[in-house]
Amino acid sequence: MILPVLVMLGLIVVGMPVAFALGVGALGSLLTEPSLPLTLVPQRMFTALDSWPIMAVPLFMLAGGLMDKGGMSRRIVEFASACFSFLRGSLGMVTVLASMVFAGISGSSTADTAAVGSIMLPAMREKGYDMRFAAALQAASGAIGPVIPPSILMIVIGYVTGTSVAQLFLAGVVPGVLIGLGLMVVAYRQALKEGPGFDAPVPFDTGKVLSTGMRALPAMGLPFLIVLGILGGIFTATEAAAAAVVYGLIVGIFLYREIGWRDLPSIALEAAERSSVVLFIAATAMLFAWLVAVHQVPQLLGSLLQEHISSRTLFLVFLNLALLLIGMFLESFSAVMVFMPILFPLALDFGIDPLHFGILATVNLAIGYITPPYGATLFVACGISEQTVRSVSGRVVPILIAMLAVLFIVTYLPGTVLWLPRMAAP
Repeated sequence: MILPVLVMLGLIVVGMPVAFALGVGALGSLLTEPSLPLTLVPQRMFTALDSWPIMAVPLFMLAGGLMDKGGMSRRIVEFASACFSFLRGSLGMVTVLASMVFAGISGSSTADTAAVGSIMLPAMREKGYDMRFAAALQAASGAIGPVIPPSILMIVIGYVTGTSVAQLFLAGVVPGVLIGLGLMVVAYRQALKEGPGFDAPVPFDTGKVLSTGMRALPAMGLPFLIVLGILGGIFTATEAAAAAVVYGLIVGIFLYREIGWRDLPSIALEAAERSSVVLFIAATAMLFAWLVAVHQVPQLLGSLLQEHISSRTLFLVFLNLALLLIGMFLESFSAVMVFMPILFPLALDFGIDPLHFGILATVNLAIGYITPPYGATLFVACGISEQTVRSVSGRVVPILIAMLAVLFIVTYLPGTVLWLPRMAAP
């Protein structure tokens, strides 16, 4: 099994897309073992996609596209601006809050960053913000997307580990809010450093808050629909995704009237393209993961770790370091498909709750969205702000400290993650 892994890693290093590298590595392993027929390749890839939970991925992609094109992000930004305008550094806080709300609509970090960043980054430039800091803050705000439900990354983690996606959604609420609050503190401190006249507060306008809130109310209804529907046992995560598509159609076409019937084919095509990337990675990665399980790699690695790591606390340190490193170099969906089948059984052996493990993986990989060399949301924010990744990377440090502080809380105080799912459990 070592040779296929080395082949896969070598292909990734030379620039082959991860999905193809996984497939070639798995195929190479089958070719070296005559006892395993090549017909397993299409069989396992088909089985990987023949899943009810994985159907939520294209549905949430489509719902996010409808919400974005339907004017949701702009109304959310207007409402958040009205709410925070009385605070110094309000634009930075609005960036965070708007991204948190939009995360509950799109479920995608890059979509969140692009939708909110295209509005907020030009506004921050006009206010005199250092665009390197603005891009770093927007990238981190977008990285909250996988943590706050609905989360496409959580759907994939639940699919790979067999954990309830609905429970993962609920477990992500508190960590997502904590990360958002931490980023707001960073934005406020940055405004104080810039001087008393920087992004100065304006008097609170109740009328403006109410008017923008009424316009944004339909946009903010979807996260509540999903969470309350799951809490009430009305629908599963996949059914919630279908409900989100219907909701997006109604709001975009009949309430906001910013998309028409002629826009639907292009929105659906864009969602299909984005979904195909995730689903193809899922197909090849599950083939690779099956080979990993056949060769008993988790058991071998577990025995090795138990010889050198004696406590649950030390294993959590190892787990976080491993996931942070993986998130720096691999796209999150690929990382989940490749490494979760190995790390998840180890976590169970050390007595870690499956929900706790799922949120740890989500938060760690979310941090990976802002850490070079991969940094998906970092690239998007830099593209919108016309900054280089190198120049923005230095401004990520205080933001990274805030996110790591939340990771520490989530790691060693699992009750912050588990109390809401336990409260909702029948």
